[in-house]
Amino acid sequence: MFDTGLQVDVRHLRLGSDLASGLYMETTHETFHQVNYGLGDIIGQYLSGEKVKWQLETEEMLKVGTTLTGVGELILEMDGTLNLRPPSNGSQYFLSNTDFDTLVGEQVSTALRWKALAIASALAGAAVLLWVGRRYYYHLKVGWEREQERREFERLQNEGPRARASGPGPETPQDGEEEHIENACVICLSQPRNCILLDCGHVCCCYSCYQAFPHRRCPICRQSITRVLPLYHV
Repeated sequence: MFDTGLQVDVRHLRLGSDLASGLYMETTHETFHQVNYGLGDIIGQYLSGEKVKWQLETEEMLKVGTTLTGVGELILEMDGTLNLRPPSNGSQYFLSNTDFDTLVGEQVSTALRWKALAIASALAGAAVLLWVGRRYYYHLKVGWEREQERREFERLQNEGPRARASGPGPETPQDGEEEHIENACVICLSQPRNCILLDCGHVCCCYSCYQAFPHRRCPICRQSITRVLPLYHV
């Protein structure tokens, strides 16, 4: 509300309001004073664990003759006075000691910063989603390739010659135990070696242990494994 003793200009209004943004008032009084506690304050401090010993008292105001730029809703009251108040449509209300062009420039800069932050957040979110989708696709691809490899291994194993059917005769239990120990998988030591790792050609493990490899590398020479074939004992 304007005092009749103030000169009113349409662009520059001599008015202050706590509801406005962009208003910078000058501190005219500042002092510390000790706090007096009541019983309720003592109980509250005991429960919260915080005890206030001093309070800062400040007083801010605009100097007489300060020129302000106001952006809001200007209302002419019934008594002929002007009232600059926050817009009724919910828009932001501004009172600033800068000129109108500077105030507009500050708001445009703020809007551009928020826009850049929103774009950066959107790009970061898209990158995270792309990374997650790529990892999920890689996981599915690895699972599909291992399943295809397992089927191919079983097919080749079933089509190959059968050692017991083509051998000269059954072995004694003692010979079978010796052969099983000699050809044991170097990883589990309980299954026979039944696969060949290519391209290095090492025969060192069973197919079950090969499937459990975290990386497709030969445990003997550390070369990459491009293909695995079944090993036939005849």
